[in-house]
Amino acid sequence: MPRSAHTKRFAAVAALAIALASVLVSCSCSVSIGGKKTGGTYSGHGVSFKIPDGWRTGSGDFNKKTGNELWMEAFGPADGNDAVFVAAYATNYRITNKNAAHYSTTMDSTITNLARAGGGSVLSGPDNASIGNMVGYRFAVQVPTSNGATLRSKVVMVWNGKTEYFLNCQYVVGGSRKAEITRGCDTIINSFKLD
Repeated sequence: MPRSAHTKRFAAVAALAIALASVLVSCSCSVSIGGKKTGGTYSGHGVSFKIPDGWRTGSGDFNKKTGNELWMEAFGPADGNDAVFVAAYATNYRITNKNAAHYSTTMDSTITNLARAGGGSVLSGPDNASIGNMVGYRFAVQVPTSNGATLRSKVVMVWNGKTEYFLNCQYVVGGSRKAEITRGCDTIINSFKLD
């Protein structure tokens, strides 16, 4: 893959796109952040949200997956190994305020097993999460990469009917982008809405 000052390709085990039961992703994820500079509002796939100024769009490719991914986009700084993934999955479940506690143990077990399979661990969660009227779960996960770095992720999964919206905000531990990714993640989550 050609490299430029605006394109970086990296592997990230921590991109854990997850849904309940049959929709699981255990991945070694490749991401290219190198699209045009963005900022303002992203609108596509029936959703919209704000993007930090100066961030670029990108694409991700999960090397190993099962499940029903509907779409995935990646956003991040042009010159780092840090990104925010936003994706949607078709599931057989509807997570609501009424049943979220029931599925909490299943989600904990699922995320823990996936993190361990990647040589990592769950740092916190499952915690209740919401984006607008959608509810689900939040986890903090830490996983090593194949190049010796460690990625820390804030993983948020919420449901609208049987569609799961998944956000993975990841940064390299000890790198320079933690604060930027954290702010960008909060911007995307706080402005995320269905169109």
